[in-house]
Amino acid sequence: MIPKLNPGAAPSAKAVKQAMPTVEKTCSRCGSKMVLRKSAKGEFYGCSSFPKCRNMTAV
Repeated sequence: MIPKLNPGAAPSAKAVKQAMPTVEKTCSRCGSKMVLRKSAKGEFYGCSSFPKCRNMTAV
C-alpha cells in the first residue's frame, strides 16, 4: 500500500545493489578471486581456481 501512495519511498532492487560497495577478495596463495560458498557448516570464501588452489577463509 505504501509504494502505491509514495512510489519514491521504496528503492528498486537494482538501485540498492548499485549503492552497496562491493568488496573483491583475492586469494593470498594464487591471487585469484575469492567467491562466497555455502556448506553444511556455514558460509566461507573459497578460491575460484578450485581444485587447483584450495585456499579458503572464514566469512
